[in-house]
Amino acid sequence: MKRSPKPKWSFVLMRGADKSVRQFKVSKRSIVAAPAVAVLALSGCIAALQIRSAFQIDTLQDEMSQQSNSFTQTVHGKDDSIGTLQEEIDRLNRQTEDLKSKISDLRELENKLKVFIEQYGRLTETSSSSMPTNADSATLEALSELQQSSSSPTPEEARRLIGIAEQSGLDFRQISSLVDSMESTMEQSVKQAKARKAILDALPTGWPTKSSSKMTSGFGYRSDPFTGKSTFHAGIDIGGKVGDPVFSAGDGTVVETGSSSDKGNYVMIDHHNGFKTVYMHLSRIEAREDEEVVRGEKIGFMGSTGRSTGAHVHFQIMQKDEPINPLRYLS
Repeated sequence: MKRSPKPKWSFVLMRGADKSVRQFKVSKRSIVAAPAVAVLALSGCIAALQIRSAFQIDTLQDEMSQQSNSFTQTVHGKDDSIGTLQEEIDRLNRQTEDLKSKISDLRELENKLKVFIEQYGRLTETSSSSMPTNADSATLEALSELQQSSSSPTPEEARRLIGIAEQSGLDFRQISSLVDSMESTMEQSVKQAKARKAILDALPTGWPTKSSSKMTSGFGYRSDPFTGKSTFHAGIDIGGKVGDPVFSAGDGTVVETGSSSDKGNYVMIDHHNGFKTVYMHLSRIEAREDEEVVRGEKIGFMGSTGRSTGAHVHFQIMQKDEPINPLRYLS
């Protein structure tokens, strides 16, 4: 049985009037298969592009992941550095505040010393071995910068202060020890000044009356106003008016008050340094026994009681119970 010939398509190619004509025959199946082949080829290209794109995307994602991890590590490192710096700032703030407090205490002590020096002259010698020497100048300059800094420095300022500390070899423990030593020395100086002040205040150097120009009788031998005989006068007489105030010549304790035919109304003060003072012929006594008095405090009033020829106060200083000339001490 003969097969029927397969239908074919003919294509005629005419290239010109003087050229030969070419004829091509293509089967119908080939015509139908060509688009399918083209579609398959296009699909293959698209698939290849998709595979390549997926690979590139995966590569980019890996790179981005690595960069993200690196950035995260960098951020964590920065956070750690910031945390360390903040701790350093906090430590520096605490140490600075502590030193500021110590320096403030030293300045207060210094002011007290100046007051004592102005009022009572040079103090007794104090050791200078614990005071800062030239070798400490760089340390104290750095300390001064820290003391003048704000209580909450910025990170930049903190780095600068930390640099100052490192460059100057600043050791806060050494400085704190130095400040404590200075404070101890100055406190000792203040105690010595207070002790000296107490001694000076207890000396009977103050005039017992408002006027020092009315001395009517001096210390030593004189003609007794009642008998005319030469007798020893154990103090000085200061004239005035009845009722004029009489003051303590120095700090001390009133150890005796009373009245006698010779002394009249009188007050005796113990100054606790070997000195005692006596105030006689008072019109009225204001001080009380065992009372603490200070220089210039009113203890009574001038009068003419006892063995007296007129209104005056007999003022007497005794050292170790022996009368001495009051003019040696009265200022």
